[in-house]
Amino acid sequence: MRHATCDRHPYRTAPAGVSVPKRTANQAAPAGIKLFMISVTLSLMLALSPATVTEIPKNFLLTERDARRHLDPHEADEHGYQISDKLTKPLELNPCVRQRAVDRDRVAARTITHWTSAPSGSSEQLVIYKSRRAAHSALTRLRAEVKRCARKDDPSAPELKIQWRTSKAKAGDEAIGMGYQTWQDGRVNQTITGIVARKGSALMIYTTDEGAYDPGRLTKNARKMAAKVCKLPGVC
Repeated sequence: MRHATCDRHPYRTAPAGVSVPKRTANQAAPAGIKLFMISVTLSLMLALSPATVTEIPKNFLLTERDARRHLDPHEADEHGYQISDKLTKPLELNPCVRQRAVDRDRVAARTITHWTSAPSGSSEQLVIYKSRRAAHSALTRLRAEVKRCARKDDPSAPELKIQWRTSKAKAGDEAIGMGYQTWQDGRVNQTITGIVARKGSALMIYTTDEGAYDPGRLTKNARKMAAKVCKLPGVC
């Protein structure tokens, strides 16, 4: 008895009486198919290529909404903010007193400084780099500078003696606490506490001159920004 067999390629042959034109080896595919293939290829390339940040969104930094709020004349006499998006602005923790940024491959940056009539001051800074490697290199360089310039005096205030220090910190992918004290006539004049953390291709820095040296109290802000910065395309 003869058994029926299934054709593995049921659409290879046309029904009886229907002729199907054969495409020769040199015959080009129809224009519509070409456009479709190009579109699919471009879509795949875009999907596989990581997006990168070109600018930091408005009000993205933790202190930014307050910094952008309009102050009445009385408030403006008591405290104020400055916001800068300059890529050339040095890191807020700056042991070697750089006048311009020396780290490479920055793509976006925002620095917010706050002053009060107390007087006191604090700052928040976010810098986005082209890659994680570039951000890691920037932090590595800063670690080296704080050792090399630990006792470097500020030319703008030669009467002050400056000493930097570092401490362990946990935030983001890697972090370090650092800051300095200034002395004048044998007495402590000012204490700056800071923390710098890296998450992906971003560095975030928080500083304050209030209280004793204690980077731990800035860890909360650094961790909060480390989580928030991952919402930006290509950072984490």
